[in-house]
Amino acid sequence: MNIFIQELKQNRNSTIVWAIALIAIAALYISIFPSIPQNTDIADVVKNFPESFKKTFGITDDFLSAFPSLYALVLNLVLLTGAVQAMNLGTSIISKEVRDKTAEFLLTKPVSRASVLHQKLLSVFTLILITDLVFFAVDWGLIQTFIDDPFKFETFFISSLSLFFVQSFFLSFGFLLGTVLPKVKSVIAVSLPAVFGFYIIGMLDTVIGEEKIKFLTPFKLFNVNTLTAGGSYELRMLVYLAVLMIGAVLTSFVVYQKKDIHTI
Repeated sequence: MNIFIQELKQNRNSTIVWAIALIAIAALYISIFPSIPQNTDIADVVKNFPESFKKTFGITDDFLSAFPSLYALVLNLVLLTGAVQAMNLGTSIISKEVRDKTAEFLLTKPVSRASVLHQKLLSVFTLILITDLVFFAVDWGLIQTFIDDPFKFETFFISSLSLFFVQSFFLSFGFLLGTVLPKVKSVIAVSLPAVFGFYIIGMLDTVIGEEKIKFLTPFKLFNVNTLTAGGSYELRMLVYLAVLMIGAVLTSFVVYQKKDIHTI
């Protein structure tokens, strides 16, 4: 498991930064929520938001008075940020070996290509899991500290779990792109357009209300407003997401086994 440990060490600092970023987003909104109902200026601004804008970001009429509605907005922002982290990890974990010209050294070790991919994939999933566990723990602590409204841990956990699901998709998708693309010079140039492209598709689904569009983006496979209100996941959506992820990973393994690795 040398490759697995090495990848954890190499991505340790960036994982800490991303975890702090996710926590900061949640902390900002959770900490100011108690003062929002008394702030008439904020209320006036929210009321004047266009309906299309409210639908896009999941802002409901009780946004200023009910914490579950605010937390749905928090989750939308956290999902977007977490998706970028996962996409970066998935895309870079393989492509960096070609970009940094270390692939030849790595593949000359007495380790099969399948084992290399397996350890790298396991390492990035571990990093995502660590990020989410830290986020969940601190986020729940913030809610217990600042929020007086009753918000069940079960509801919190189920709704926050959407972060792991969305990140898992982008991790798998990024892993596929990092394997298929011949050379990725800039990970950000690949990950940001991909994440925001899927997010924009999700915005179209919200605005025009076309049911089928949500199957084209992971951001709309789960309705965070429903989850934060005590709802649950649709089984068909979880199965659909799992099929997409498994398909991406299996394709990555097949392609990498036959791929010519250029190191110059």
